[in-house]
Amino acid sequence: MRSLQLYILSGALVLFRTCVALPASDSTYPFSKRSTLCGLNVRTAVAQDCIDNRPPLSFILSGSQTRPTVIRQNSPDGDDIPPGSSCDHAVELQVLEAAIQGSGMCELVAAMNRIRVAPTKQLQGMADVISGPANLLFLASSISNAKESFIINSMASRTITSANDANIAVNAYLQDPLVTSGSLMIARQLDVLLEDLLTDAVQRASLIFPPPPGQRPLSRDEINRQEFKEAVDHVVSLQDRLTVTTLWNKVLHAAVVPC
Repeated sequence: MRSLQLYILSGALVLFRTCVALPASDSTYPFSKRSTLCGLNVRTAVAQDCIDNRPPLSFILSGSQTRPTVIRQNSPDGDDIPPGSSCDHAVELQVLEAAIQGSGMCELVAAMNRIRVAPTKQLQGMADVISGPANLLFLASSISNAKESFIINSMASRTITSANDANIAVNAYLQDPLVTSGSLMIARQLDVLLEDLLTDAVQRASLIFPPPPGQRPLSRDEINRQEFKEAVDHVVSLQDRLTVTTLWNKVLHAAVVPC
């Protein structure tokens, strides 16, 4: 009987530590809502995105304090962001950044830059998708503020608990059928652009030939071209490269554990 009591107590303490310690762990994850792509800031102002391309849908906070949820409604008329709301990018830039870093594509971007293919040319199209109208929604600010850490913890496979009530509302927002389907389309579109980038790199690398046996590259440009070709070969050789869709599915399928 005593051993059973100790077992139950230890389980409760584990859950308690998980619920209490969760917020502190956010700072250890290397990506944030304001992260860049491969060290390059290509994102436009958050608020301005929704002013330039007004979202048709708005999600407001509803439910109780301990069981918050969201209600989807048509966005009100006007030129400004509705009071109490924020301009939300359903798939955030940090998800794309994590996928690019995790798939080795940032090394490829850097190598392409050294052969005079500017990172802005390589990455701006993806940033435009993130800031584009299909990825924009108005979201209650209290939910938007909690969404960043929810995504960070989901990508890192951390436990997400109801110790922060806002996690419940974030989960309800992401589970809305229109948000789920629309954001998955965005994630897949970003993966297509990443694949296009790799295809372009492979085509460029195919025009670069190794120096004759026993001869080393003589100029910095020649060295850069050979290093670019090696970077392409490395990325192509990777099995099961991390994708935006893989990470975003982790976010969509994340569960909130009751505390």
